[in-house]
Amino acid sequence: MEKKALELLSDINRSSRVTGIGSVPFIDINKACELILKYCPDIPYVPQLIKRDPKENMFLQFSENLPCVIKDFEKKQVFYDEAADREKSLTEFYDYVTHDCYEYFKISQEYLSGFYPVLERSSKRNNPFIKTQVTGPITYLIPLTKKDKQSMIFDEEFSEAITLGLAMKGLWQVQEIKKTGKLPVLFFDEPSLWGLGSAYLAISDERVTFLLASLIDFIREREDNLLLGIHCCGNTNWKIILELGVDIVSFDSYSFGDKLALYPEEIKKFLQRGGYLAFGIIPTSEYRKGVSEDELYGKFISIIESFEKKGISRDLLFKNIIFTPSCGLGPLQEEDARKVLELTASFAGKI
Repeated sequence: MEKKALELLSDINRSSRVTGIGSVPFIDINKACELILKYCPDIPYVPQLIKRDPKENMFLQFSENLPCVIKDFEKKQVFYDEAADREKSLTEFYDYVTHDCYEYFKISQEYLSGFYPVLERSSKRNNPFIKTQVTGPITYLIPLTKKDKQSMIFDEEFSEAITLGLAMKGLWQVQEIKKTGKLPVLFFDEPSLWGLGSAYLAISDERVTFLLASLIDFIREREDNLLLGIHCCGNTNWKIILELGVDIVSFDSYSFGDKLALYPEEIKKFLQRGGYLAFGIIPTSEYRKGVSEDELYGKFISIIESFEKKGISRDLLFKNIIFTPSCGLGPLQEEDARKVLELTASFAGKI
């Protein structure tokens, strides 16, 4: 009998529960894949080669066949097409969605060049999982604007359609990963959630919850044996994320570990039902040459102690833990990115 994804994850030794967030600075696809498979052997991830081609930018990458969306490769952004026949576009779009036409939402090789190379290499290895990612609907919709700069996240009909479109982008990847015999780990990356409750993100908690819950429920209805995760590299209202029903909550523990600890009851419930916390303990934007593993270990233990002070046991945290860099590696130099991956793997072994 096939093991369920959460059960299989629990079987992986804690020192091997290592993966990455998405973006990498490498131009060479083979180099990117080799390093990922070396340092994340049990949960390798699909790299987003953002310096290789602007199409791999987190907005452009998932833009194909989304309704009423215009691509701007120079600005590396997407915009709302006010000239489109909206009713016709949405009708056609929902026809593909309701019939689960995953192939319509395929991400072309030029937009996701590392996808099949990771799948092909993994098919010859014994890694149980392959992790991939899609930009989450909140982050995708905020900068998606009309000519008057109004964000389309406030357009209920359109934002709900884009949410399902992004879900279908994830489900297409899930289907392709399953063909290799591996179990999928699908993250939705939501860096824009750091502004939740601020003037920057003047959208209600209820609306954010509705869109994210719709996304998760839509996927769960179609696939029950995968791991779903949400990544946010800033501080946010973690109560919303912890109560969504995802399997993994990924956060920048290096910079914001103490902030997550402010939600002890939600964390305990999340962990006790089998959820995993992905600790982004190796800094990326704050990375500096010469940072030592001992220094990072001291930082990590201080974060763990902040959780313990809130009544969350170390044993429970360590039982349900994953290790990642704090965010994507895309902005780093290649050698620094390699070092961060190496540190993440060796740090997990140390713990």
